[in-house]
Amino acid sequence: MKYLFAVLICSLLSFSCGKKQEEPSMSDEQISRVMADLFIADAATNGLAGYPKDSLMHVYFKQVFDMHRVTQEEYEKNLRLIAKDLPRMKRVTQAASNLVDTDKKEEKK
Repeated sequence: MKYLFAVLICSLLSFSCGKKQEEPSMSDEQISRVMADLFIADAATNGLAGYPKDSLMHVYFKQVFDMHRVTQEEYEKNLRLIAKDLPRMKRVTQAASNLVDTDKKEEKK
């Protein structure tokens, strides 16, 4: 009986201590779109330096997050979560790159 009780306690402790893997609250497509827009916002300030660049980037980044209805903290948390899965992270960054490349092709037309 004592042995059974000890096994039961050990199994309960092992199940309760197990970490649950947290899933991102944003889809991969949403993250890719935000990432692409942040890249474009960063590129828009390419010729600036110092305080004007920092101020303008802050405004642009805020607009991107507002446009996508997500906070910077939520985006960064989701990015950290998917960064643990390298193939998934590669797919997300490739999708963002494709979105940016599509924008460049449309500008040339």
